[in-house]
Amino acid sequence: MHLPKPALLSLLALPSVLAHPALTLRSAEEAITPFDATETGIRWTGKIFVSDAEPTELYGSAEDIYNQIHTLNPDYDPDVVNPDPVEVRDVLLGKRAETRGCGVTATGSWENLQEASQFLRGLGSQCAAPAKDCRRMTCKNTSATYLCSEGNAVSERCGTLADMVSDIIRNCCGPAVTYGQKSGHVYKDRVYSVWAGYGNCNHASTTRPTQYPHGSNGGPNGSC
Repeated sequence: MHLPKPALLSLLALPSVLAHPALTLRSAEEAITPFDATETGIRWTGKIFVSDAEPTELYGSAEDIYNQIHTLNPDYDPDVVNPDPVEVRDVLLGKRAETRGCGVTATGSWENLQEASQFLRGLGSQCAAPAKDCRRMTCKNTSATYLCSEGNAVSERCGTLADMVSDIIRNCCGPAVTYGQKSGHVYKDRVYSVWAGYGNCNHASTTRPTQYPHGSNGGPNGSC
């Protein structure tokens, strides 16, 4: 495993980092290798310090990864270290309305899903999921977000995924000002989809959102 020097020095100073049960570290040299059964959550690839010569890979939930990055670099700012190309976000914004679906799973709470979007936005750089699989990006209480590939492994800007979660919050299950239950998905050119709604944090991070159907009452958070 090869980490950029600043990150390596920080890891040596913080042995508890490697003991985190929900997070694993990989070198950027392994970026093209496929996901395997030992890897949990999404894969984040990016720089932790502006001075990093090469990116670092982190595995886990968006919150795990966010906290890990800020442990290594308390001054981390994604807009400075891993700037998000504006044009990528603009292209996706123009396509969302025709690829969104609401009430597709049991619902999650507006507050927890909004927090999920903030964690994803705070990561910057790239978030990935393996081929033909779903990975839970965030989970809190009974609310979760998911990234699902429709074919090959997919890697997308984490900020773009945050925008898609926010799009579901704004447009599904009532107006944006409704601080209640939310459920929906957004598809990107049938390459991948982002889901927001119910989640059971005790279940594996590979659990598909479709495992939690909306049913007649939308689940414990109420109907969409």
